[in-house]
Amino acid sequence: MSGGDRHVRVVLRVHPPTGDALPDVVVAVDDVTRADAPARRVAATRLRDVVVPGEGIVVQVTVPAGAGAAVRGRRYTVRARAGADADAGTFAPADLLSTGVPVTLDGTDDVTLELRPLT
Repeated sequence: MSGGDRHVRVVLRVHPPTGDALPDVVVAVDDVTRADAPARRVAATRLRDVVVPGEGIVVQVTVPAGAGAAVRGRRYTVRARAGADADAGTFAPADLLSTGVPVTLDGTDDVTLELRPLT
């Protein structure tokens, strides 16, 4: 890979669909290359007061060139979290989470994430 920003296209869905507005949603790309270290967030897109219809919404996350996305051999995941404060260090009972999905940041990433309740 060489220079320039990278993009991940994410279709975000809520399972089961509720039709409720989500007060805060963060879709983040993390560098998970080092298994012996915490993941490092390289980019995120934040949405506020968004209603996610059954078919989902499209969110694009842009990873700036300076965030290390152009380094060969790196591994990345994209994940989402929704709740009253989607960037909080702790989880609340009403939060919704997705699993992390591997992405390559080569322009071919087209990922679907399902937000699910914690319980």
